[in-house]
Amino acid sequence: MQKQNLRGLDLNLLVPLQALLEERSVTRAAMRVHLSQPAMSRAFERLREAFSDDLLIRSGKKYALTPRAAALLEELTLLLPNVESLWQRKPFSPATATGSLKLAMTDQMTILLLPELVATLFREAPNVDLQIVSWQESSFRDLAAGQLDLVVSPLTAPFPLVVERLLPERFVCLVSRSHPHRKKSFSLTEYLAEKHIVLEVQPGQQTLVDRPMSELGKRRKAALRLPFFVPALEALEKTLLVLTIPERLAIRKMDPRKTRLVEAPKEIPPYYQTMSWSDRLNTDPLHSWFRDCLRAVCKRIT
Repeated sequence: MQKQNLRGLDLNLLVPLQALLEERSVTRAAMRVHLSQPAMSRAFERLREAFSDDLLIRSGKKYALTPRAAALLEELTLLLPNVESLWQRKPFSPATATGSLKLAMTDQMTILLLPELVATLFREAPNVDLQIVSWQESSFRDLAAGQLDLVVSPLTAPFPLVVERLLPERFVCLVSRSHPHRKKSFSLTEYLAEKHIVLEVQPGQQTLVDRPMSELGKRRKAALRLPFFVPALEALEKTLLVLTIPERLAIRKMDPRKTRLVEAPKEIPPYYQTMSWSDRLNTDPLHSWFRDCLRAVCKRIT
């Protein structure tokens, strides 16, 4: 069929066409596709005109297929199931799913989530590959551009990215056992008098700690800056510095023989870990399933 004819053809006629060619009767075809007999007769005439062929010709008391109609019926038998499948999504099964997922996460959340997340993925979706890259300033832009599938971050993604809260979190302070501060908490004045290890989430600052300090017109004394929590914990043990760290990570990774937990000043507010994705992935079965896995892992560690 030429392209110009396809543009003018009503594709809704394909189902009546198949019924007519298989039933070889206007009456039976009309009943099969739930049309009135006059409506089926009109459809039959339109089909004859569209294909420039009689399609059905009388042979005694019955109708027979023209050669063109016989060829069309063979093609329709293959075509219509494929057309129907365009509107009928196959049930998703992680066990048979294939593909890859690329996430950006902070090292804190990688430490907390990765063991259970990988175990779930390998157990339930063994043919799905996972790549995790370090969270950076550009992560939200990369997510919007389709270069990432998901971002897990303590910072809120800008509109129009979809943002969902995963975990409530708060900061605590860790100090070495030899640190002279013996109280259970730091006042803001005491906190600012100390020298600090600063975890640089963004260049020059540990955003969720330094931003509220800046809003108060205050600034910490940074004796050591680095981007990774675990090396910071190890560096802390033999110093008199203060490390401000999310509570869950502190409890999981601190060595009570070498470090102590001190409550952070109340001026450092609690926050939420979030996951963000593009709305183009809202209904994708693999991505929806994976986001459910993340939610489940977070519930287990809450």
